Amino acid sequence: MVLRERPRVLMIISLFPPFLGGAERQALTLATHLVKRGIKVSILTRSFPHLPLYECIDGVEVYRKIKTIDWKMLFGITYLLSVLVFLLRYRGEFDIIHCHVVGFHAVVAVFFKYLFGKKVIVKMSSSGDTSDLKILKKVKLGGLFLRWVRHVDAIVSLCKRASEEIVHQGFSQAILVEIPNGVDLSQFSVRPAQRREGVPHLTYIGRLDKYKGVTFLLKGFKELMSRAGAVRLTIVGDGPDEFLLKAMAREIDIDERVTFRGRQEEVLSEYHRTTIFVLPSLSEGMSNVLLEAMACGLPVVATSVGGNSDIIKDRHNGLLVPPGDALTLSTALLELLENDDFAQRLGEAARKTVELNYAMERIVERYLALYSRLGS
Repeated sequence: MVLRERPRVLMIISLFPPFLGGAERQALTLATHLVKRGIKVSILTRSFPHLPLYECIDGVEVYRKIKTIDWKMLFGITYLLSVLVFLLRYRGEFDIIHCHVVGFHAVVAVFFKYLFGKKVIVKMSSSGDTSDLKILKKVKLGGLFLRWVRHVDAIVSLCKRASEEIVHQGFSQAILVEIPNGVDLSQFSVRPAQRREGVPHLTYIGRLDKYKGVTFLLKGFKELMSRAGAVRLTIVGDGPDEFLLKAMAREIDIDERVTFRGRQEEVLSEYHRTTIFVLPSLSEGMSNVLLEAMACGLPVVATSVGGNSDIIKDRHNGLLVPPGDALTLSTALLELLENDDFAQRLGEAARKTVELNYAMERIVERYLALYSRLGS
């Protein structure tokens, strides 16, 4: 199938804004930037009673028409059928099916590759313990689904570790494309010049679950308090471990220095009041908040997991520490608190790294090149 000069793209993702996970935010940002470049982009996502079945967001048509029954195997069956019905009804409205996350929708999309000549791209959103591929394999018939998904036209990896996992799971190297997440530099600007007076602030932004390593951050912060004196920690986000983490902060007697701010719709102000951004994850794909913090010119300390190791060159544009190591994390934070010049140099290099490699405009160019290659 030869695609038209400006292919019509249908993106499929289980959740979409107002749900604000990393994959959802990337899908929206990419879609809106593609529309600005003249590409027709539509989104197919799950329906919820409080959200409209159809709306247009910044030129992106959003269809919330994946209806599910959230009970055992019925969830997967109804999900698959909803995607199938939508694709059949609107099959003349798109040329490329672009699946965000390797999930049930990718299984249906491959059928449309063979039935109607549609080109299919799937993007693997996470690697390691939270890998899309590992999660898909765990569901009923997951192994069969995974073998079928290997027939996509392209699979997008966010980082080198994800690429290794993709090949290990039997995907052909020929269809593997590495395209990282991007950040909109017009939305995440360098923080205003700040005097280093008052109490320094550390910030974590993200989901509060076991894979994000916040327990090790709290332990590391406890150690840091004994070595650095006055310092505060702000934790932004929510999740299943929120109650346990608050209880832990009280138990280890750091709760007076730790602020849990819950989920925030607008996070730029959080970055701008931050001295050091910290990401203690045990598993990652490619962290949006890490890219955003670096775009804001912040010195960052992150664990050497997933895409973090692709983004950060240790001691050049940030500091990398082993996952699950509270003492090493504490030592890295202390070094930045005690060396303003070093911290500033890391922050400046972080911003340059994002400008050169992760600006959304550059990421859009790579997707446009991929669409073009599939249509040639």
